[in-house]
Amino acid sequence: MMKTWLMSVIGLAVAVANVSAARVTGITSLAELAEVAAKSGQNIKMKPGVYRMEDYLTPAVISNTVSDPVMGAAMISFSGSGNTFDFTGVTIEVNTELLNAFGGKVMEFYVTGSNNRIGGLTVTDLGNAPTGKGGQSFVVDGKNNEIRGVTLNMSGSSPYGYGDLIGKGGGSLVRLQKHSGMLVTGLNIKILDCSIYSRSFGHLFFVQGGRNVYFENCYAEAVTRTTDEMLAETEGPAFDVGFEAVYKNYNGEKVITPGYTKSLSECGFRNYGTGGAEGHKTGAMRFVNCRAKNCRIGFALSKIEGDILVQDCEATGCEAGYNLDGVTVENSRGDAVNGPLLYLNAGDPSIVDLALMPEANTTTVHAVATIAGEDHVVTLKPWRNMARAQELPILVGATRPAGCNPFSPLGTRPAKGITLNNETGMPVEIGRDVSFCTITSIGPVTDNGSGNSVSNARGLSAAADQ
Repeated sequence: MMKTWLMSVIGLAVAVANVSAARVTGITSLAELAEVAAKSGQNIKMKPGVYRMEDYLTPAVISNTVSDPVMGAAMISFSGSGNTFDFTGVTIEVNTELLNAFGGKVMEFYVTGSNNRIGGLTVTDLGNAPTGKGGQSFVVDGKNNEIRGVTLNMSGSSPYGYGDLIGKGGGSLVRLQKHSGMLVTGLNIKILDCSIYSRSFGHLFFVQGGRNVYFENCYAEAVTRTTDEMLAETEGPAFDVGFEAVYKNYNGEKVITPGYTKSLSECGFRNYGTGGAEGHKTGAMRFVNCRAKNCRIGFALSKIEGDILVQDCEATGCEAGYNLDGVTVENSRGDAVNGPLLYLNAGDPSIVDLALMPEANTTTVHAVATIAGEDHVVTLKPWRNMARAQELPILVGATRPAGCNPFSPLGTRPAKGITLNNETGMPVEIGRDVSFCTITSIGPVTDNGSGNSVSNARGLSAAADQ
């Protein structure tokens, strides 16, 4: 009897909670958004329109904002849990002068609560004023949060226009004030149908301390510029330092070198070892049908704790398409227009299935791929059976240059036990410190290593209908 009564009470409580959650609260200002974002168990819909952050973020609001000692200050914090936010048709404009309003690190939006659903929002930065000491547009912490259909139009960093050539950390030639896009630091996070268009130096999507993070249908786009355009300047940060660079070129000189193309932002999709307010180690990640365009690296991923899986993804126009360590890549693709399709590094073994798109480079690129380390399994094939007419080598026993910078020299590194199936027609060059690898190739192979098995693959199918 008692059990039956208790179950009835629980059932009634759940029903009341569901009814309450179904009620929609309409809001029409950022002040209201900041208020409801700190509460829980709500269904919030914001009236479509354009809202200005400066109308809400007054000096009084700024002075009352408590900064996280690790992450910095947030313009608006989603600290409540169990909420649904519908921002369909809503654009929030952020005057980039506000990025320095707190005097330190800044986040435009910070999700710290759990079990939230946030969708449909567009955030547009106005102007080019840089952050005070770095920051992000959108940070997702907490647990079981879903971010869907969010678009970030980013600006606000210094310097901008040279990528990482005059620095990105210690040893920079000028003061660096980065502004990155969407950072994931939480547990069981879904990022769906989101886009970032960057006119800022910083990463676009990145995971730092996030665990079990799932990206699907996400798009990262930056801007590229040739080094010749940079060298034509008659004023500006690069001109002021005599076009010095933090990277050496093939002549050993630390100067911006003509004939190459650079991204003006950082990575499209990236992970780091630890991060977030609590310093978690980064865990498992999955990327499905995501695309990166014109980024420094399309997918820069390294296994920390938990598997990393990349499926049906694309990298085009990047300085490097895929820079990998301990990653599985399935049915994905990219070009070698502004840099190699693939840097596959020493570390945990990777399994890589990539299609090479046929577009040719117009500035200098030194390789289609470099492969080093042990026990990788790699398949490279032509995309949709379209051969790349412009020949570039696949280098086994070579490694990425400093910073993956396109005019810096490729390195050499041992490779052992690698299986490479090359259906692209591009030539394979095997270095001296490469041993016991199995190379099957349609293109020519030069073997300078020892104990390698090399065979012709002209009988293999070269189809890659992706």
